[in-house]
Amino acid sequence: MEEIQESKKKHFFKKYLIILFLIIILIYSYMHYIEPKLVIVKDFNLTSNAIPSSFKGFTITHFSDIHFGRTTNEKELEKVVTKINETKPDLVLFSGDLFDTYITLSENNIAFLKKTLKNISASLNKFAVIGDYDADKVDLYKEIMNEAGFTILDGERKTIFYQGNTPIYINGISSISRFTPDYEKLMQEKKEGLQLFLSHEPEVITKISDKVDYLFSGHSLGGLVRLPGIGGLINNTHTKEFQKGEYKYHNSVVFVNNGIGTQNFSVRLFNIPSIYCYRII
Repeated sequence: MEEIQESKKKHFFKKYLIILFLIIILIYSYMHYIEPKLVIVKDFNLTSNAIPSSFKGFTITHFSDIHFGRTTNEKELEKVVTKINETKPDLVLFSGDLFDTYITLSENNIAFLKKTLKNISASLNKFAVIGDYDADKVDLYKEIMNEAGFTILDGERKTIFYQGNTPIYINGISSISRFTPDYEKLMQEKKEGLQLFLSHEPEVITKISDKVDYLFSGHSLGGLVRLPGIGGLINNTHTKEFQKGEYKYHNSVVFVNNGIGTQNFSVRLFNIPSIYCYRII
């Protein structure tokens, strides 16, 4: 009788291990093969009193952290471009990391990136900054983005007009993980009108919040794997508490795009790749 019970226990334990193994395989397959291939658009409203009335209806679309060649390949990037264009943006922002350090791009890859990113349509302009993973191939990054119609921001403020004579302003800097920003110069600029700022890392806001109304950033990838009640499990440097979504910091608003691709670990969970769309109402 004891031998029969022991046999049943072993059979149950073996069955339990098989089920557990299958569950782990299914979860990993979803994290690696399914969720990183998805993309959604998240909408936000911008309502600052500093926004000129002529900008009512203005749309800004923001994407980040492609890490091309890891989990974001040609098909996925084409889907991203289609979704960006569906938002009918006036301004498009890219907050860096087109490249991945561990992926070597072919000439065909480079030609594809130039052509595909050029297909992004914006009624006024497209702006980008250099991410930390772009720094090792910075000349190639600039070549691709310039040919795709993007203006790369690095400490020089630009003026934007829309349906009127009162402008808003945008500035941006390269990755603070790889370059040393001139914060003193940025802080010396006179704050007038609505100030937008594009950076790779969200931590930049801690240095320039007095001069910025809205900061748009990425870098965090939302922590890649997110668990309810815990948040992202994989934290990048220079993100502080800013992981994903919208944050208030002093008198500024910080947006952290959770990105399109993956890095180091080619997985995502409860963290679908996202395009952020901001509408002035």
